[in-house]
Order: sequence, then structure tokens, then C-alpha cells
Amino acid sequence: MITILIDRFMLFSLLLILALAPLPLGSNRPASWSLVALAVGGLVIAWGLLASVRPTLFRLQGRDALWPALLWGVVIAWLLFQASGPQFLWHPLWDLAAGLGEPTRGAISVAPFDTGTSAMRMMAYGGIFWLAVQTGRDSDNAHALSLGVLLVGLFYALYGLANEMLGTDSILWFEKWAYLDALTSTFVNRNSFATFAGLSMVTGLGMALRVLRRDEEEPIIRKRRTDLSRVGAGLILIAVAVIGVALVLTHSRAGLFSTGVGMATVMVAHLWRWRRIPGWGMIAGGAVLAASVLLFAAGTGTFERKVDKAEAGELGGRTWLFQRTISAIADEPLTGHGAGAFESYFQRYKNADFGGVYSISKAHNSYLEFAADAGIPALILVVVVIGGIALSSLAGMRKRKQDASYPAIGFAATALVALHSLVDFSLQIPAVAIMYATILGIGYAQAFPTGGGRHNRL
Repeated sequence: MITILIDRFMLFSLLLILALAPLPLGSNRPASWSLVALAVGGLVIAWGLLASVRPTLFRLQGRDALWPALLWGVVIAWLLFQASGPQFLWHPLWDLAAGLGEPTRGAISVAPFDTGTSAMRMMAYGGIFWLAVQTGRDSDNAHALSLGVLLVGLFYALYGLANEMLGTDSILWFEKWAYLDALTSTFVNRNSFATFAGLSMVTGLGMALRVLRRDEEEPIIRKRRTDLSRVGAGLILIAVAVIGVALVLTHSRAGLFSTGVGMATVMVAHLWRWRRIPGWGMIAGGAVLAASVLLFAAGTGTFERKVDKAEAGELGGRTWLFQRTISAIADEPLTGHGAGAFESYFQRYKNADFGGVYSISKAHNSYLEFAADAGIPALILVVVVIGGIALSSLAGMRKRKQDASYPAIGFAATALVALHSLVDFSLQIPAVAIMYATILGIGYAQAFPTGGGRHNRL
């Protein structure tokens, strides 16, 4: 009984963090991300203490649990090392500061405080993943967490749609100052909310396919239960369609394309897993197709955006950003300039081609930015960790006889964020990273066969 209560507490706490993370501005402010890190850190410590006396809470053990934790720990340790480090590794800018007569301690990073903050945020995301793995190893918990992802996405989509219908130019208690012609919900950047919405849509589609497939696989089932399952799948698809309307109204073409890839990945993974189209899968596909037609009609502005001078400048500026960020990587390819310090050191790489902009805080490519911040080896390590987890989920989807939808959702979510990160920084927004870490944790937890217990089929 005590174990069940502890389990419910962990589940509820995870859902609460997931639900509150977008408030306000996607938690992309120091006070917000500090509170998130504090909450996650406290929850991980509580889980560790409780698991020491209740080993049943440690659901995924051995090398499957150990290798992602160790490698992610190495990444965090490197970021903390960047905030100090031996003098022969100090960034050249510290020598310049010393030459100006300024007393300095020096560090590998040009902004040690920002690098420490980046390490704190990475620890929080790793903590969310760990808790999602250990909690989501139970099939019922995996279902509750996935449903939570869908409902949280639906709630913030409805909030954004309500703002659009009322013509409110505000984000909660903040006056909206950017993307006035686009739906952003509680986020500042339309692309950030597009990724957030896309992740919830991918999760919803995977859940609907799971319910529909379960009906087909059970040979003897009462008609009433079958009808209820179909109603449930229909409600899930309606929620996905509502979130989709909000997504299109963001006018984020990259977000819409990435979400389309993610949803297609769920469908293809489903077909690959079962090697054929399930009967109800055809209905699901038809519903998605119909919703897509409706979304295209509702959001024609997304596809008819004219490339005026401002947008041409934005596109050209993004190319320039990539080029200059690559130059920054070339200067410090191994040690980087300091995680989270992009805005501080990138001033050196501005030139007349990008005049008029006082500061640039993001490279609009998470891969290039992290390589410039933390160094190429650190980027490779992060890609290996996340890619390895995603590939393990893909392999587990074929091995599992039950609950294979969750690994499929985790893999599809990775495809979505990996693609969108090529042209934007959505995964650097705490609320988006928390949702993704939760989905990935559920998928990884369910990628391994269990020794028994009650499970629902795909």
C-alpha cells in the first residue's frame, strides 16, 4: 500500500511539473527555470531516498538504466568543469580582460555563471527523464503520463485559440510583444509552441492507434467495451485535431513540417511493427487526413506568407548566423566557449553584414549552438545519448509483444525535435524540453520486455 502511495505521488508530481512548466513564457526565464530545477531536484532526491527503502520503485535497473545516466552525467560534469578549469584551458577572452587590468579568476567559459545555469537545466531535464523511466515502467503509469502529455497540450492549445478568437494581445499577465499575428499560447516564440503542440499531437496519435489496435487483437471482447474503446480513440483524435488547428495558426512552417514527420513516423512505426495496416488504423488515417484538410483550410496564412523584406532578412540572417556560429566552433572546437554563454561570446562574431542588432541570444540551430558552447565532443556525447535512447526504443518496439506504442511515440518525438532543432531552438525552451524528456522516458521505459504483470496490448 505504501509503495502504491509513493508511486502515485511521483506520478502526480511529474504531471504537475509538466502542466505548470509553460507558465509563464515556457519557463524560459531565470526564476521559472530555477523553480523547475528545484522541484525536479527535490523529486529526484525524494525518489532516491524512497527507493533505498522500497527497491520496487527501481523498476528499470542494470546497464539499461546505467549507461544513459552515466553518459548524461559526463556531459553535466563537463559543463560544470567549463565554469572553472585549469588556467591553460581558460578562454582567450580572460587574457584580454587581464590585459585591461581587470582582476580575473578565469574559466574555460566566457560566462561561468551562465554555464553553471546551463548545467543546472541539463540536470533537471535528465531528472525528468529518469523519473519518467522509473515511473513509466509500469504500464498504467505510462498510460497516465502519455494522457497527461496530450491533455496539457490540449489545454494550452485551447488557451491560445481563445486568445485568437478574443483578439487578446497578451500572454497571461504579460503584454505580447512578438509574433502579434501568430498563435503562441503562453510561449513567446511561435516555433516553441509549435514544437510543444507537435509533441502532444504525436503522443495523441500513438495513443489512438494503441487503443484501436488493442480492439483488433483481442479475439473475444464484449461489444460495449469495444464501443467505449472506439469512443475513447475518437475523443483522442478530436483532441489531436484541436491541437493541430492551434499549431497551424502559429504559422510555423518548420513546426508544421516537423510535426508531420513525427506523426508520419508514428504511423510508419505502427505498420512496421505489425507489418500490415490494422482495420481501425484505416479509420485513424482517414481522420488524420480529414483533419489535415481542415487545418490547411483554417491556416492558409501559414502557407501563403509572403517573403517580404523582413522575412527575407530573417532567412538571410539565419544563414549568416549558421556561418558565424561555425566560425565560433572552429575557434574553440574541443572546449567550446561556455555552455549557455552564446549571447556573451557571439558579440565577437558579429560584423557589418548583420548590423543593427544589439545582441543575439540563439543560433537558431541547437546542434551548432551546443557545439560552439560546449565543444564538438560534448555535442557528440549528447547525440549519442539521445540517439541511443531513441534507437533502443525503436528496437524495443519490435521486441515487445505488448505496449509497443510507447517506444514508437518516443522515437517519433525524437524525430520531430531532431528535425526542428536544425532551424530553431525550441528544445532549448524548458517547457518543451520537459515534455520531450517525459515522452522519451516513457518510450525508453517500455522498450524492454517485462517479467510479467498486467499490460495492455498495442
